Amino acid sequence: MKTMTLVARHLYFGLDPLRLRDAANRLLARLPDSRPRASAVPMDALVEEFSFDPARSQALVAEMVENGVLMKMTATGAHFGITTRFREIARARIIEPLERSQAQLLLTHCAQVAEKFNRSATRNKYEIESIAVYGSYMSRHPGLAALELAVTGRKRAPGQRNFIGRATTQTEGTHEIRAMLERLSGFIEVRFFKRPVDIPRPFSVIFRSDPD
Repeated sequence: MKTMTLVARHLYFGLDPLRLRDAANRLLARLPDSRPRASAVPMDALVEEFSFDPARSQALVAEMVENGVLMKMTATGAHFGITTRFREIARARIIEPLERSQAQLLLTHCAQVAEKFNRSATRNKYEIESIAVYGSYMSRHPGLAALELAVTGRKRAPGQRNFIGRATTQTEGTHEIRAMLERLSGFIEVRFFKRPVDIPRPFSVIFRSDPD
């Protein structure tokens, strides 16, 4: 299982990553050794261990549920179950954020890799139409927790294809593109969109391939 990473100087559910990880471990220590996954954690234990502001505790726990860190175990929301993601937080490693200057170099490299992919990966019947950066990069924060890339694609023109055997499906084609870009850095997160207009704003286009 890949170890989760939390980024220093960023808040998660209103907590810095070290406090979040320590609180998750303290809460896990409360659970009985037998059948720990079935154990229900009361709301007051969450508030106590995570030092949540009582006025915001409901909203913060709801955010944890929405993000798959906790799961509701009662209709009233008085008890919550521990998920795999919660346990990943307790084991997470904390890393320094990606500096903006490093992010800019990565974006330049991503554009170069995309251009080479379109030129040479002719066994993939899909090519990259555009790549845009959005999310935290578009903020003023000097250190980034992630470099979020939006990719749009299209089928290659018939003259560009060089299939050997079975042609790639759309899922296989996008999987290859995602893996290629995310291998460049652990900070890179790739999402695919049908059209640039669907990308969350604001964004900045770093690569665009003109149709032949």
